[in-house]
Amino acid sequence: MKTTADILVLLISMVALLSCNQRNSANGTNRDWDSDKKLVAQNDSVALYIQIVDSAKDEFDIPEVALWIKNKTTKKETKLYQTIRPDWHCWYMADGDRFYPVPIDSILVTSRVKIYNYDPLQLIVEGCPDMRNEFSYLIDVDKRKAWYVPANQGYIGSTSEEGYMIFQSYRYVSDPDIAGRYTFLQIFDETGNLVDSLDLEHVRLKEYRNAVQTN
Repeated sequence: MKTTADILVLLISMVALLSCNQRNSANGTNRDWDSDKKLVAQNDSVALYIQIVDSAKDEFDIPEVALWIKNKTTKKETKLYQTIRPDWHCWYMADGDRFYPVPIDSILVTSRVKIYNYDPLQLIVEGCPDMRNEFSYLIDVDKRKAWYVPANQGYIGSTSEEGYMIFQSYRYVSDPDIAGRYTFLQIFDETGNLVDSLDLEHVRLKEYRNAVQTN
């Protein structure tokens, strides 16, 4: 009887161990990698993931996140940078005519990532740290360099022929009798210099004057 009991104990232990190993296999490196990271962009060579490092404290806060790059060929995973939570809120971020170099470890927010250029690998990362203005950065992955883009409503695409980056900003109408904002489009070349723009304030002013004349 003792021998039979010993065998039963051994069998139960083996089944439990097998079950545990199966769970560990199912929750292996790849699953652990995917479980706490969100895929935000990819191409044939790399995949980019966002990982929340420190969650938002309340509805007015934003999380601190890390941006990871995974080489699809070698499976190597590299942490590119981690954002820092701003201790301020800005009512209005003005637009500008050139990109500004910033340390890659000073980026305030990353919630969206777009691959702007494949070789060299360049990214446009964006997010809204103050519930009002979009912050955008151009990242050169290989050089580990970053530039702040002076546009407060984000990246909307690139020109089909030149490959220039198109960003948009909002501005406030200059006429004090007209409340509200209007769109200002900015076109930057690959060096981060403004090559052209489209200011739609005249459209708002014309609409207002036509409405006044009609009334």
